[in-house]
Amino acid sequence: MSAHRRSTLALAGTGAALMFTLGAARAPSPAPEVASRTRAGASPVRAGADAHGMRVAPIQLQSAGVMHFAPDGTLFLADPRAATIYAIDVAEALRDTTRTGVRVDDVDGKIAAALGTTRDQLRVIDMVAHPLSQTLYFSLTRGRGDSAVPLVVSVTKVEETVTVLPLENIRHSSAQLADAPGPDAKTSWGQSQRQLSITDLALVDGEVFVAGLSNEEFASTMRRIKYPFADASARAMATTVEIFHTSHNRYETASPIESFLPITLNGRPSLVAGYGCSPIATFNRADLATQKHLRGKTIAELGGGNRPFDMIAYRNAAGQQYILIGNSDRTLTRLDPTAVAGAPALNTPVKGAYEAMGVNYLAVASFGVVQLDDYNAGSVVVLQRNRDDGTLQVASLTKRML
Repeated sequence: MSAHRRSTLALAGTGAALMFTLGAARAPSPAPEVASRTRAGASPVRAGADAHGMRVAPIQLQSAGVMHFAPDGTLFLADPRAATIYAIDVAEALRDTTRTGVRVDDVDGKIAAALGTTRDQLRVIDMVAHPLSQTLYFSLTRGRGDSAVPLVVSVTKVEETVTVLPLENIRHSSAQLADAPGPDAKTSWGQSQRQLSITDLALVDGEVFVAGLSNEEFASTMRRIKYPFADASARAMATTVEIFHTSHNRYETASPIESFLPITLNGRPSLVAGYGCSPIATFNRADLATQKHLRGKTIAELGGGNRPFDMIAYRNAAGQQYILIGNSDRTLTRLDPTAVAGAPALNTPVKGAYEAMGVNYLAVASFGVVQLDDYNAGSVVVLQRNRDDGTLQVASLTKRML
């Protein structure tokens, strides 16, 4: 690895592009020309927007939340404080089809250096991998308290170039949630309900699925927003959801889905969802399209005191599909979708606070994982806390071992 070399940082104003390279600096790829003609069958677009509902304009984030990449490289970014979803053209020109893994040691220190701050002033919210370039994107805040600044930063696979996404002038569209909790609303455990208005999101069959809390009596909600976004103020189609919570011994409607995975189970389009403390449940996607309130099927309990904060589906070298779940207070856990599809519903509580029950899982011996994503044909990528010095590192897990 080459020695650290700081490039000149041009600070033209808030959100200006920054770049720090461990080697030669490269300019960010220019944004593509805005399309002037509408695709057949595309949603109506706002004045000045292109066929994807996008226009070049500033994004003024109030917060930086969870992210998701569409297969074409469109980045979906949540701003829970503003109760808004952004679809962003990150204008990646690089294409990488290799199966090799990635390793970036002290990634929080390198990002902090690029931003002219220290790692203790950074809070990483999410990490996702660009599906075409294999560049990693991080949503984060720089600073603490009311002065914290939300940002999206990318780190390239080979050169480890750190670049701030220039949100002051970028091609994007947006959709705002009309049913978000008020800015001052609190959960029964004292957490901001507004910050939990968007806990996870994914593009599924032409709709953006958005999990989180709403201002409804049954607060846990799954919204569906047609994409491309036709109107930033369009009301999302919403279904309030509940599950039997195996640690709390009750049907839970006030706690949001922490993470979810669109997947087909036994031929049926489904969602696998994880909740805090920490049951795993399934929902039929067709039911979400027709019902205002839906009860999911709890099929596993990973143990109390834990948050299943991220989950992905992948195929190993033999072509076997698995679900991999990142946990706040457990190792990575692997589920077999076949077992999930055939599992009976759980409707009784666990006997002890940290006991598991339901579908069996494999505990994957990987310590300190705080985010994960499917990376390429050969690897899963994780953001991991180094047990020796506490720094964050990007590492790969080979699918041959998973």
